[in-house]
Amino acid sequence: MNLRKLYHWVDTVSKEWEGVTRHFQENVRVFSRAVVRTHSSQVRKIAAGATGRTDSQRRRLQRFLERAEVLGRFFQSWTRSVVSRMKSRSVVLVVDETKLKAVFGVMVVGVVYERRCIPLAWRVYQANSAAGYPREGQARMIIRLLKLVRAGLPRGTTVRVLADRGIGTSPLLMRGVMAMGWTFLFRVTRQSKVVLPDGSEVTFYDQVTRPGENYQASGLVFKQRGRVPAHVRVLWGGHTRERWALVTNDPALSGWEYAQRMWIEEAFRDLKSHGWQLEASTFTCPDRMACLWIVLVVAYAWMLFFGTAVISAGLGVAPKRRKDGSFARRWSVFQEGRFAFLTALPAPFT
Repeated sequence: MNLRKLYHWVDTVSKEWEGVTRHFQENVRVFSRAVVRTHSSQVRKIAAGATGRTDSQRRRLQRFLERAEVLGRFFQSWTRSVVSRMKSRSVVLVVDETKLKAVFGVMVVGVVYERRCIPLAWRVYQANSAAGYPREGQARMIIRLLKLVRAGLPRGTTVRVLADRGIGTSPLLMRGVMAMGWTFLFRVTRQSKVVLPDGSEVTFYDQVTRPGENYQASGLVFKQRGRVPAHVRVLWGGHTRERWALVTNDPALSGWEYAQRMWIEEAFRDLKSHGWQLEASTFTCPDRMACLWIVLVVAYAWMLFFGTAVISAGLGVAPKRRKDGSFARRWSVFQEGRFAFLTALPAPFT
């Protein structure tokens, strides 16, 4: 593993992005590095962490944040960069929404990686506002984001999409995923029913009543909204507080694969309180926030890749010993990457 190359990963990979200017590439390189240095998402702090005069860098960053029209092109190139780095022909995508205080909602499509999730495409809109919500509605908005991600995936990549019940209880979204040739594993509401081959209807959530039980069936879901052919799974593990009512178009899935959906919540915490302090931003414009996410997400993915390499090279922080004699990592991959980036180079990796 060439740690020195990973230290300069953004410098290299940004040159491969299609559909964006060299000036855009340079801005991402400069400001993503500044995000790592400053541990911040505030414009004035990012500008102060960039090389050069702070007032000049602030104006430069502000101009960069006015370029919302490049987002679609960036999502495609960014997806290609991330998935190529992962070197996998099969990926798991997670769709979820996060809120930034009471100002913004952000719908995110990310790819799971090292118990985290790297955002690949997103949409920012006013929070708690019907007028500010995307006019096409939730399902169509997500399908559009998924299509932008698909455009950047290497040919032949197999894809599974995960979503929680607030998003996954949607026959339109299920059909949209199937139309792309992908599989889905969605959690749905407890009221959801399946029409079995004999014509009977079952509220499948109710088929499991205690931890350790599970239920499986195949049939049609959403009787009133399209009759989607699917397989249902109800699981209640000892580590979960409640049952999971799941729907998938892949009969080979047990349902436990859904646990990976929680990794996007860890990523949101990294982008917020554990990492870039995203909620400290004072933006009120959704388009500007969407552009700010570019440098925040690039910096985040960079530190995940770097942290993974540092750990693989045996240069991470020593693990802690549990009472049973086993060992556990003290820091997340993200924390390992940022610490090594700020303190360990260039000497150990030249």
